[in-house]
Order: sequence, then C-alpha cells, then structure tokens
Amino acid sequence: MSIDLRASARVEDYRLADFKLLLPIGPEIRTLVLGVREPAFLPHLAGELGTIDLVVEPPHDRLQENTLAAMAALAAPERVRRIEAPEGPYDLVFSDDIAAGRYLRPGGVLCRFIGLKVVAAPAGLTPVGRWRAYPDWPAFRVLIPDNLAGWRAAARDLRLFPSRSATGLRARLWPRAAARLLPELGIALYRRDGGEPLPTLLAALRLALASIGEDAIRSTPPERWLLASGRLGPGNPILAFSLDEDGRPRRLIKAARFAGGQHLQAEAEQLDRIERALGPAEAVRVIRPTDSAVVAGRWALAYTYEPTHAFFGIRWRLRSRTRFCLAMADWLATLGYTTRQQPTRANIQARHVAPLQRLVARGILPRNVQHRAETALDDLQRLAPSLPMVLEHGDLGIYNTRLTRADGSDFRVLDWGSSTFEGIPLGDLAYLLCSARAPKALARRCLGDYLVRMHLPTGDAPALWFSYLARRWEELDGIRTPIAGDPTSGGGLLLPIEGRVASYLDGLT
Repeated sequence: MSIDLRASARVEDYRLADFKLLLPIGPEIRTLVLGVREPAFLPHLAGELGTIDLVVEPPHDRLQENTLAAMAALAAPERVRRIEAPEGPYDLVFSDDIAAGRYLRPGGVLCRFIGLKVVAAPAGLTPVGRWRAYPDWPAFRVLIPDNLAGWRAAARDLRLFPSRSATGLRARLWPRAAARLLPELGIALYRRDGGEPLPTLLAALRLALASIGEDAIRSTPPERWLLASGRLGPGNPILAFSLDEDGRPRRLIKAARFAGGQHLQAEAEQLDRIERALGPAEAVRVIRPTDSAVVAGRWALAYTYEPTHAFFGIRWRLRSRTRFCLAMADWLATLGYTTRQQPTRANIQARHVAPLQRLVARGILPRNVQHRAETALDDLQRLAPSLPMVLEHGDLGIYNTRLTRADGSDFRVLDWGSSTFEGIPLGDLAYLLCSARAPKALARRCLGDYLVRMHLPTGDAPALWFSYLARRWEELDGIRTPIAGDPTSGGGLLLPIEGRVASYLDGLT
C-alpha cells in the first residue's frame, strides 16, 4: 500500500515532539519505543536520538504505518530497528505503560504517555514530573505542569484558556478547575534509581544561559517549567517558561526546534540592527533577550518574562484599546519614518510587486478579494517608483505585544524573528488592528493618522495592504502546504483578516 505523507496532518505537525526539551537527547541515547498507541511524534524526534528500537505491536493501523513511513523519510534508517521484544537496558523509553520502566538502565528516563488515570510509580522509579496537554495530545499547543503553580500560570499570567469559555472563566477563579475540565492527557517522566542521570536538553540550556543568574532559570525544578509550542513549522521555536512556587512566570527560554537552525541567531543579530537604527528612545519598546547560547548546535535565547495586562474585558473595550491602538499607530509611524529608505525599482519590484502578481495569477482568491487584489496590483505597479521600504515586524499581533500599562498607553513588542528593513508601510498596523479587533471608526482613525505621519496618500492604502498580504501568504504557504479545494489552507488563513482590513479601508478611500 502506498502512503501519502501529506495526507496526514499529524505526520507533518512538528508540535508532536516538542516535549523534547524535557528529555535526554543526543546521538549516544539508546531508545526503546514500546506499546505506544500514538507514535506520530517519532519522525520529528528520531533524528535527535541514537539507536531506536521500535516494538510495533498488532494491530497495525494507518497511523502506525504513516509514522513508520515518515521515519524512513526523516531519520537515518540504519538507526531505527523494528524488533519483536526489547533488548535492554535503554537510556530512554517511551511507552503508555509504566511497567516499561523495567527496561531502563540506572539513571535512564521513562516518558509515559498518560491517559485517564494516575498510576503509582513502582519501586525503583522516581517521578520527575507530570505535564498535561492543552488543547489536545499529541498535537498540543502547551504542556502545563500538573501542579498548582502550573495551572495558576496557565489560567492567570499566560492566559492560555479562551477568556469567554467555561474553562477560561472557571480557571481564572479556581485554576485547578481547568485540570478537572480538561482530558487527562500528556506525559509523565520517571527516572530509574541507582545511576548517574543523563542531562535533559532543558538542563543543558539552563546551564549554558549562565549570565541570567542563579534565580529562575538555573534553580527552577523540572516540574515548574511550562512548555509552549509554535504551531506553524520547523522554524518556530519551543518556549519554556520558568514558574515560581506561586505560578508566576519569571524567565523564558526560546529554543530552536531543531539543531542547525539559524532563525534565533538571525533574530538576535536583527535586534542589534534594530536598536542601532531606532536609537534608545524608540528601542525601549523592543523586548530583546538577556542572553544567548548554543548547545549541541541548537540556538537558545533567554528573556526576562514581561507580564501584560489583558487584551479583553470591560476596561479594555471602553478605554485601553483606543489608547493602545493610537499609541501603536504613532510608534509604528515613528519607526517607519526613521527607517524609511528609497529602494531601486528592481528591488521594490522583486520584494513587493512580484508576490502580489503571483497571488493574483493563481486565481485562488474569492471573487470579491480577487477583484480588490487586481486593482491593488495596478496601483502598486504605478506607485512602485516612489514607495519607501521601512522596518517591518512581520507578525505584529497582540500575542506578540505586552500591555505594560492598564490604560493602554504603554506597551512592549517581542518576537522580531520575521522582521525586515525591506518591509512595506501600513502592513504591520493593519494586521495589529485586526488582532486587537479594533472597531471600524478607531481603525480608520489610526490608519489615517499613520498615513499622514508617513506622508502617504490614503488612496495608496489598499496597494500597501495587498503587498503585505501577498508576502505573508507566500510565507504561510511555505510553512503549511496548501490543500487543493480548501481556500483556508496555507496562506488562506489570512482571508478573515483581509475581510476585516477591507472594511477598515473602505472608510479611508
């Protein structure tokens, strides 16, 4: 039977193995996979381990076959053995059954995939910690420590649950309520007694990030680290938040998902350029790392956690949102005016006109959007000789913003990994206003003020917006492969945002 790997979103989902920070990994780690019902995590972890003994028990379902095919494509086939019974001892064991811990060497680690009940650890195994998956397993977005500190952080500071849901409302009042409402799925780690433990990837990163000091990163035990997983592709980092005893986040480690990736190194270097370009007065709003390190070819950045006031609630709707959006429009105009440069026609053509030409030529947009895109392309080609390039964040949603004053007048911006000095005016602001769900009147005021500050006519706004949209569309297509017949796949994720921006721009032009 031929297997189409692209037909399985689970096989393509990098989040499946993003609990790797909690594990000892490396070419010397001998691994056993035994009695695992959902093995789809393996392809994205196999390349970071040594030999892997895989016991495939009947019945063989399609998920197992897809997983095995993906492992053959992504991992070195000579390091993966399909065997009938374990040939221990092993450094690392994956299993649904805690009894599989008997195959560990002293100091080895069992990663048990937890189900619907807690089981006691047998003699010789010491519990390391438990993490519950949200929203589901194995394609989780976060792994929450299954203790009071973890659930407090998830419900209060990190606000991981939808604020309008029953889970979100109850969790704010009683954090453990979230644990009672959610399925008990995730992982539990155990260490075999009697030997020297192998260092986990998280432990190695903590030691390497030395300049952060001895407080939150070095001294926080494993069971008080909350993991968050980027969902889009191999370039997204894994985030690890250290929590104090009361569940308040103190530090953050942003670690490359795979060794050899250059994304975090590029982000650190870009932040240096941004600070120099903006100067201290404007760069103060840019959140940058306090330290960086490379561990086994994997880049990591350390941050002091910056708390935020909520982007929801009565105060936000009535007062804070207006001040925040106006302040952001003013700051982005200052950034744009400070960093604007006049590119060559060839550069503006390649960077901004060509992506929109490609999007229009595909003919995949809904009819009304296609018409707006074609009109914007005509305008963009006419405006190209006079358009400036500016510093652009590239992913400026409220999820990458910290509201440092409750009244909305002050903020900080993080995650500059997608930023470029060859951006287009207006794109960041339009995207942010959608993320903040700004009312039309407020959005039009912000966009109008921005364009005045940038000395750009309001009639140019659609061309600027579609230039930004087309580049982001191509970026998303490259991260999540478009599916034929599904207009919301790949870059199609941006269609609802385009619809909201269109309502903003109608009032400008």
